[in-house]
Amino acid sequence: MEQAHRGIEQLKNNFNEAALDTVFAHCENNRESTPLLPEQQQELHNRVHSRVYPGQKPGPERDSEPEGSPNQSPGAQKTGESFCKEVLSLFQEMLSQLQKMWQDVLACVQMCASLVNMVKFILSQIMNFCSIAAQSFSSLFLVQGVA
Repeated sequence: MEQAHRGIEQLKNNFNEAALDTVFAHCENNRESTPLLPEQQQELHNRVHSRVYPGQKPGPERDSEPEGSPNQSPGAQKTGESFCKEVLSLFQEMLSQLQKMWQDVLACVQMCASLVNMVKFILSQIMNFCSIAAQSFSSLFLVQGVA
């Protein structure tokens, strides 16, 4: 069963790395979004990996066997069916954890995107103001130069 735990953990790690690569590539290649700064990429990477513990046994809820499980008695052997049920349970738990974690990451990315959009809007307003001010000053100098 330990091998199943390690396999599920490795599957989760592989999924997280592939998903991070996809997010970074999307931000880099999408014309409508601004590429993530290295600090933002590191923050997302840390958020994802703060919940992943490579090389460690999965959380305490997995260490203890449920009551009535075949491993409760010393001589008991798992049947193929109970092993499959346990692996399915581990897989469902992994999917649930991944869903929650990636919902949190999505919220972080959306917050970064809204911050970038707000900065773009402020910058466009400053550029408009500077343009209007430049036009006003140039017309003022043209009027004085003609007179």
